[in-house]
Amino acid sequence: MRKAFTLMELVVALAILAVVLAIAGVIFRVSIDSHRLALANAEIMQKLRVLTDQLDADFRSLRKDAEIFVVWNAVPKLNYVAPEPNGTGSQAGTNFLGTRGYERFDRIMFFSTGDFQAYGRSERGNVARICYTMARGPSDNASEPNWAPDQKPWKRMLARTQHILIPPAPNSSDKPLDVNDFTTEQWLAWNSQEEIDRISLEGWKRIPWEQKINMLSVIGDITITAASGGGQFESDTAKEARGVLIDPAQPDSIHSLFCQGVGQFMVQGWNDQLDRWIPAVDPNEDGDLADSDFILTSDKKRLDPENDPGLWYPRGGSSLRDPNFPVNQIDQDHFNLIPGLGRALKFTFTLYDSRNLIKNGRTFTHIVYLDN
Repeated sequence: MRKAFTLMELVVALAILAVVLAIAGVIFRVSIDSHRLALANAEIMQKLRVLTDQLDADFRSLRKDAEIFVVWNAVPKLNYVAPEPNGTGSQAGTNFLGTRGYERFDRIMFFSTGDFQAYGRSERGNVARICYTMARGPSDNASEPNWAPDQKPWKRMLARTQHILIPPAPNSSDKPLDVNDFTTEQWLAWNSQEEIDRISLEGWKRIPWEQKINMLSVIGDITITAASGGGQFESDTAKEARGVLIDPAQPDSIHSLFCQGVGQFMVQGWNDQLDRWIPAVDPNEDGDLADSDFILTSDKKRLDPENDPGLWYPRGGSSLRDPNFPVNQIDQDHFNLIPGLGRALKFTFTLYDSRNLIKNGRTFTHIVYLDN
């Protein structure tokens, strides 16, 4: 009678056990990865639902009798490798970037009617100035850049600011909105932290031109040059004063954080004349920017990084290359024809999960109709 296994039997048994454990490990790893990926997709879909619901709510009561200010900003993707025109290889930094080689960091400001309440305060109002923009971060460290295009896509933040228009009550101590002589810190606090503008909508419309372009410069994070009454005006706000700064160390700015992990934010309006959404970096996506709606450099091969196109409705300001549209028709009567606005707006955003498991994120579009 045999009392033990032979050496060969032990080797075979251990080999079978190793194979079974390896298969079990692979199955376990695949299951864990699938579970994590499902959670990442669920997180992204939750972000998408929040974004689309809020956009619908804000634009449902859009005030077409008030100002709309849009800045379109396209930036070459970091480390993007563009294909050669003949398809034989790749080359970084050529003029063949096309749509795929650019990320959009658009900004839009408008007025809406609704039931608005300030964060952590009891004050409410029926009209608010709302702005969607990519936010800056708190750090000046080179390894953690605070300007959105320089940040890693999954760390970028989409801000939504609302400023409720509440005129000062008679005999109250509230001071009416006055941004004259604002310092950089005051501009940042006004745009990133405060939620109430002590002014009526009619009062906002009457703000002097030279003062208004400074306000829009801060809101739109851009230098504005405009002509009025035979004079030329240029905003004089410092770059550090512009845009929305969200800093976890400053609780008053956290309420402006709408969604984290938004890699890009694009706004386009439907144009009946061209039968497409504008503006587009490369409308026919052939790699040639000659038909771009954006402003090009003198060699017509690249987007001009110093000149972002924009629209100031109904002031009559528009700087898109095409189509040519009469400035005196940028008004409410011709709203559906205005390039960049039109009958509908299309919002495109690339969303990332917090762990960056979906490396390239997921890109979605959402259409809001304006011709109701």
